[in-house]
Amino acid sequence: MSPQGRDVEFTLSDVTAVFESREDYAEPLTASEVADRLDCSRRTALNKLHQLQEQTDLKSKKVGGRSRVWWIPVNV
Repeated sequence: MSPQGRDVEFTLSDVTAVFESREDYAEPLTASEVADRLDCSRRTALNKLHQLQEQTDLKSKKVGGRSRVWWIPVNV
């Protein structure tokens, strides 16, 4: 993992890799789970997730008052 700090930049590919590297590719993740995997702040992960959703097929939905999950759709 990269050292944490303001000078560390995470690419959209870094975030996508979090989803693709899991055993269950279709399992939704929270921004906190992505942040833990990247060793970054939740805000950084959330910003990247929003960018990915705008630029790719990444999907999300609210699952509670302020909770949201993210996933890459699996085409069957």
